[in-house]
Amino acid sequence: MDDLSRALDEDLLKDLECPVCMEYMVPPIKICTNGHNICSKCKESVICCPTCRGSFSETRNVALENIARRQKYPCANRQGGCLDLFSIEHIAEHHAVCVYGKIKCPKPWECSWIGLKNDLKEHVKSAHPNAFVEDSVLLDSELVGCWAFFSYFDELFAYYKRKLDDRIYAEVQLIGTSSEASKYKCEFTLRAANGIEQISNTFLVQGYSQDWERIFNSGKCLKIDEDTAKLFVEENEIKLTVTLHRV
Repeated sequence: MDDLSRALDEDLLKDLECPVCMEYMVPPIKICTNGHNICSKCKESVICCPTCRGSFSETRNVALENIARRQKYPCANRQGGCLDLFSIEHIAEHHAVCVYGKIKCPKPWECSWIGLKNDLKEHVKSAHPNAFVEDSVLLDSELVGCWAFFSYFDELFAYYKRKLDDRIYAEVQLIGTSSEASKYKCEFTLRAANGIEQISNTFLVQGYSQDWERIFNSGKCLKIDEDTAKLFVEENEIKLTVTLHRV
């Protein structure tokens, strides 16, 4: 029965492959007038059905969409050794941090390194030593932008701060999934030079698959008006302490 189930799953997975990009289709799944399937992304980039050259309809394959939601998908790095299976909601997030696949340095605008997740820490220590902190506390003195790494709790975290639309945003990501990241929180404390006045906020750490811009737009991060932040500036520096905690 197990062999039959595995064979059936493989057949289902083949049916769920888009004929254009060869990736697994996710809802909404569109069909042509002859009933052939295509993912919604590829449908926007082709003129006719790649299988029969027929025209597309606006009809969705609801039955296949329901199957896709219940199906367990193998990791794209299966040939490299990852044997885990994931639901359609979680496989993309897993791919972003799979130890058997390639991962980009979280500072891609300045670093072109691509390698295994397990090698990322050593890369940061050697290539970005001034941005590496082996502690749960980071002291940020930059008024506007800052980028750094925490290495603590046997995990690796990325810290990023920048100014957007006259506001200063900051957040911490775990180099891992959102479920793993939810085990940690980050406390931001901005102190004045007198040591008395301060602004303090605490947020959950985000997963690595989350985009920085999306995190900033969600509001689940530190957000301070630039004019307010300037009230805490002394000699062109601020005193922002970022502290990691277990939840």
